[in-house]
Amino acid sequence: MLGNRIRQARQSRDLSLQDVASRAKVSVATLSRIERDKQGLDLGLFLILSKILKVTPQELLTDAEAGDPIDPLAVRIAAMQTAERTRLWHELAAQRLNIRRARASRQQRQRQISDDVEELLAQMEFMRGQIESVQRRIRR
Repeated sequence: MLGNRIRQARQSRDLSLQDVASRAKVSVATLSRIERDKQGLDLGLFLILSKILKVTPQELLTDAEAGDPIDPLAVRIAAMQTAERTRLWHELAAQRLNIRRARASRQQRQRQISDDVEELLAQMEFMRGQIESVQRRIRR
């Protein structure tokens, strides 16, 4: 649905695939796949296309005839002011980074615990061997 809206906006402005693709710095094939909904697009490219086509992100996300939004959250984000949207993406990126760091720290702790357990098991095995050796000497 989004790809079709992008195509309609492009055609209504008499722009070729080549015109829009070159301005957006993507290949014609990529833009064609996006317009046919065969390929997704990231937020950055979406915003670039909306600027090139001189439509608001919200216009691309909503069906003007039905009035039904594709995704209410996407519509709300698209309706934000640029600075507010940028702040949101920075906050989300920071949260993802913190989650990755916490996960890495947790994995590091788990590896340390695993190494400690292996060391204890090796020490127990060594001690068992020593005890058996002493027992054999006592029996003689």
